Amino acid sequence: MTSPRAEATAATRAGLVEAATELFAARGFAETSIDDVAAVAGMTKGAVYHHFAGKAALFEAVFSAQETAVHERLGAALDSAPDQLTGARAALTTFLEACTEPTYGPIVFRDGPLALGWQRWQECERDYAYALIARVLEGLAREGHLARPPGASYPAVVLGMLSSAGQLLGQAPPAQHAALREELLGFFDQVLAGLTART
Repeated sequence: MTSPRAEATAATRAGLVEAATELFAARGFAETSIDDVAAVAGMTKGAVYHHFAGKAALFEAVFSAQETAVHERLGAALDSAPDQLTGARAALTTFLEACTEPTYGPIVFRDGPLALGWQRWQECERDYAYALIARVLEGLAREGHLARPPGASYPAVVLGMLSSAGQLLGQAPPAQHAALREELLGFFDQVLAGLTART
C-alpha cells in the first residue's frame, strides 16, 4: 500500500515527465526550458526543481522512460517469436520502427548525446541494450544459428551499429524515415546472414 502523499508525488513527477517528453520531442533539448515544462504541466517552476535537480536530470528521466518502454517492446518481440532467428529480426524491425517515432528517436538519438553528454549517453545505451543484445546472440548460438560462437566483443560491436542506425533515423527528416528504415533493415539482414552463414 502506498500513502496518498507518495501517490501524489508520483503523479506530479509523472506529469512533469509527460510534459517534458512532449516538449523535448517537439522542440529539442536546447530549445526547451524549465519554465516551458512547468507551464505545459500546469505546475510551478519550483515544483519542477523539487523533483529534478535541473533540465539535464529531467531529460534523463524522460530518456529512461522512453528506453524502458521500447525495450519492453523488444523483449515482447523476442518472446513471441517461434525461434531465435525470427525473434532477432522481429526485435530489430521493432527497434528501427521505434527510431522513426516522434518521441523515441528524437529524444534518445537526436538529443541524447547533447543533453546527457557523450560518455553518459553511451553508458545509458549500454545499460539498456547490452543485456538484450547478448541475449539475442546467446539464443542464436544456442539454437545453432551462428557459424561460430559469439565473441565477448560481439555485443559491444552490435550495440555500436544499432546506435549509429538510431542516430541516422533519429536525426533524419520524417519524409526520409521509411526509405532509410528499409535500407537499414536490409543492411542488418545481411549482417544476420553473415553471422549465420556456414563456411
